[in-house]
Amino acid sequence: MRSVVRSFASFIPRPIVRQLIETGSSLRLGGSRREVTVLFTDVADFTAKTERADPSQVMIYTSRYFAVLSDEIMRHQGTVDKYIGDAVMAFWNAPADDPDHTANACRAVLACLAANEALNKDFRREGWPPYDTRFGLHVGDAVVGNVGSSDRMNYTALGATVNLASRLEGLNKSYGTRVLVSSAVRARVGHAFLFRSVDNITPKGFAEPIEVSELRGELAQAGEAEIAMCRRWDEVFASIAQDGSAETARVRLSGFLHDYPKDSVALLHAQRIRSSAQGAAA
Repeated sequence: MRSVVRSFASFIPRPIVRQLIETGSSLRLGGSRREVTVLFTDVADFTAKTERADPSQVMIYTSRYFAVLSDEIMRHQGTVDKYIGDAVMAFWNAPADDPDHTANACRAVLACLAANEALNKDFRREGWPPYDTRFGLHVGDAVVGNVGSSDRMNYTALGATVNLASRLEGLNKSYGTRVLVSSAVRARVGHAFLFRSVDNITPKGFAEPIEVSELRGELAQAGEAEIAMCRRWDEVFASIAQDGSAETARVRLSGFLHDYPKDSVALLHAQRIRSSAQGAAA
């Protein structure tokens, strides 16, 4: 029986396994609407790094990678939903209630970043390419429950909240960032974590623009220089986002890039301003 329980818990969340054993009930299709914090991860350039490698080695190294991320997610009260190729989907506040689910999700992402870096050192030492992970995080309502057929189902979350988390993960490639979060996440835990603004987007299916931010770390552990950089950038971003003088925004952006010449987010906005100016001149 213990062996069956351990095996069962490898495929569906442990709280559900415990509930089934304690109540004697069976799994049923269906779900309920509840607030969750949803995470999507992806490995940058995974196909290019692994397409010519031995498939068995790809499976071994990728499984090691999944184990490291999954351990950190579950250690911070998260539920690993599924593995999709080289991606991970996870969420918080289901099936068990977690009043601090957004903060726990942010801590899990930061822990995953640290664990990812440590694992990549091992990969390089063993002659395997590093897996550089990108993360997308959003909080909102979703339908959570069992979906599928009567003989094959998956405990998962569905809805616009999930779609936006996935979209945020993909946007990292455009901005040169590692962790992008929605304005809802920042509003919820901005007192405890360090963020900086990145852009305003209007995702498909959303009526209003959404401000996207980068998660930089826990506020209590951030250095003064890091905090000052984020605050200064947010002032620059505010001038860019306003409908005021484009020249003022350009001057402030140039000053920021003078001090942080390799900042990918600032470089992207500088390119946009140049392109806009060239278009207006034409």
